[in-house]
Amino acid sequence: MENPSVWVFLFVVKSQQNPVVSMHPSFKQVYSGDSFNLSCDNSTDTVKWFFNSTEDVEQVNQIWSIGAASTKNSGVYQCESNGQKSDPKNISVLECLPPAGLIISSGMPVVTPMGSVVLELEVDDGLEGWWCSVSKGLKETKLRLKKSLATASATSLAFQSLRQRDNVAIYWCSNRTQRSSPISIWRSDKMVVLDIPPGPAVLGEKLSLNCMVRWTSRISQTIFYKNNIEIQNYSSSSYVIHSVTEKDQGKYHCRATYILEDNTSGIPAIVTSDSQELFVTASPPKAFLSGDLSCSCSSCPSSVNYRWYHLESNQLWKLQRKDDWPAGTYKCRAVWNCGRSAMSNFQVKSSSSYNIVIIIIIALILVLLGVITLYFIKRRRTDKEAIYQDVPVQYVKDGDGGYQELSKKRSDVGGGDYDTLNTTSAEGKPKHEGQYEALNKGKVEVYHTLGEEGAKTGDKGYEALKVSKDEGAEGIYHALGPDGVKDGAGGDGGYEALKMSKEGGVEDPYHKLGAKGVKDEVGGGDYEFVKIPKEGDAEDRVKE
Repeated sequence: MENPSVWVFLFVVKSQQNPVVSMHPSFKQVYSGDSFNLSCDNSTDTVKWFFNSTEDVEQVNQIWSIGAASTKNSGVYQCESNGQKSDPKNISVLECLPPAGLIISSGMPVVTPMGSVVLELEVDDGLEGWWCSVSKGLKETKLRLKKSLATASATSLAFQSLRQRDNVAIYWCSNRTQRSSPISIWRSDKMVVLDIPPGPAVLGEKLSLNCMVRWTSRISQTIFYKNNIEIQNYSSSSYVIHSVTEKDQGKYHCRATYILEDNTSGIPAIVTSDSQELFVTASPPKAFLSGDLSCSCSSCPSSVNYRWYHLESNQLWKLQRKDDWPAGTYKCRAVWNCGRSAMSNFQVKSSSSYNIVIIIIIALILVLLGVITLYFIKRRRTDKEAIYQDVPVQYVKDGDGGYQELSKKRSDVGGGDYDTLNTTSAEGKPKHEGQYEALNKGKVEVYHTLGEEGAKTGDKGYEALKVSKDEGAEGIYHALGPDGVKDGAGGDGGYEALKMSKEGGVEDPYHKLGAKGVKDEVGGGDYEFVKIPKEGDAEDRVKE
């Protein structure tokens, strides 16, 4: 039988002990975005918390939880219980990433009860002397890595997490002076789970929350909630935050309508996931990689080293140690004693042979374009020349008065072809039937165009009409004035204007020619139209 006096003694001893502030997980160094709990050990139910000697009235429990640490959480923490204060605990939060990385290489951060994931530790300086730990509430367990795998030359190591029995477990790895980034694993026994990042969201970056149903993808409707308020109701199973802000921090859950593959009834199920808390942290310093693969970091400490990483075929970034780098995609980061920057932007390095191939391809493309351009220019000219040869050599219209295609003169072809008239005389050459000769100016039978001088001697010669300079001079032709009268009213040598004949009158000596050129009413001195000579007439005459 237990002695009650022993319990009283233990209670008195514990109440006389000063409270102690402890951190879980027991990080040696705190980085921006870390999640941890402060516990007031050796305390009773009533606890007061002080931050930089000022009481925080909102913290009254034995545990003070900090979801995502930032520089504003740097300071001195104390707790008080039964009128006794703890010793101060100083916490300094660094705005950078830990020197080593821990990621989930296989699985999801939300697992089923007794489930697990595969974690991978990445240390650029080698894994010798490193171990890993897991924190479940206020209890921590150390996980030793195989010495045969955790060597100085090895930079990465994958291992399986423990079976998940608690609601949340935090994993991290460390050596005597450094540690890795932490990973949080949650447990859920529901069919619907909300897949969120295993760490805090980064300000300004893109983030996707996925509502997933175990063992099926036949989801017909998904509703997302933040702090129990509906924020999206679509058929899409993802909620996208394009640029994270501090307002996006909160508790999220989703509700999915789905049908399992083996569901023969066709009745959908509606299940709501467990709530997951999303924390937001500031962006760490980020390096910059230029086109010549030189690395820089303006927001990093002054004394830093730079490291470059090459993208492998398995889509993982591997530390590049060689001086002669192969072609591929690269990133860089700055590192120092207690931290490192975020990965830089990527740059692609091409090999010299690759550059030669690119130059040859560009040259071939330019040559091909030149050939195509010359081809179309030549074709365009050919099309223009062909415009005058589009009509086929054949009769267009048959019968009397029809037309034939104009053909060039051929010496061996007789009648029926039309020939181009030559400007030289056709005299002395044989004349084919139906051919024509060039117009000769010396023929008497041909009508002549009077030149400006106009004089042609001989029979039936003509003189050019001259304007009279000396009125009354004999033998000079005179231009009629507007009234047609010269030297009085029709005197000797005068002229009268041509007057229209009055219908039925006989006193007018001048008559207008009709359409046929003959006026029957008048006797001798009738007139005829000048007629164009027909082909074959021996002599062209004009009746006076």
